[in-house]
Amino acid sequence: ILLWDIDGTLIRSGNAGHRAMNAAALAVFGLRDAFAHFDFGGRTDPWVLDLLCRERNLVTSPERVERFYAVYVEALRVELHNPKAFACAGIRETLAHFNTAPDIALGLLTGNIVAGARAKLEHFGLWSYFPFGAFADDSGERNRLGPIALERARRHLGRSDIAPHDLIVIGDTPHDIACARAVGAHAVATATGGATYDELAAHRPDLLVRDFADPEPLRSFIRSLR
Repeated sequence: ILLWDIDGTLIRSGNAGHRAMNAAALAVFGLRDAFAHFDFGGRTDPWVLDLLCRERNLVTSPERVERFYAVYVEALRVELHNPKAFACAGIRETLAHFNTAPDIALGLLTGNIVAGARAKLEHFGLWSYFPFGAFADDSGERNRLGPIALERARRHLGRSDIAPHDLIVIGDTPHDIACARAVGAHAVATATGGATYDELAAHRPDLLVRDFADPEPLRSFIRSLR
């Protein structure tokens, strides 16, 4: 079961998410450039919003949070149309390859809310590859998403025997590696986003690649687990 992170792993949005979050903070809280100093790498959307609210002593309600995310997703779809947004090297070919493999299933494990994940991946024509996943709607704590993704993989495949060691979590930050470790999954890291190759190496993922321009290292790693 390949569980993919989105930002910095599958795609680079050209900071579309950052600008969309700023637009939502302006519309809902009247704050301009509210997230200018925030590092979103490996974080969940609720974690980021909660940090802003704590830093600024903002009063929230379910209605305000709902409006925040509605404005965010609407702005995100617009902001993704920028020249710095792209699918990461080799991702289209890698997903197409594993999508046809009879013993591989593709899912998501992401800090994005579902609507944000869908907006980003639909923009690049990648959403249809992922029939299940765990999202920030499920929990604002990234390390709690692994067990949720595991259960959804079981339901999707109709197999209760799928175990944590059948999962491979793929991401671009140390947070993704920690998330894999928390559920007992294998950790694959790619230096295409939020951390350098050496920074990722210090966290000792099971496989570290510079990108997926060549999918063979990932294929070989999967074969080694059988």
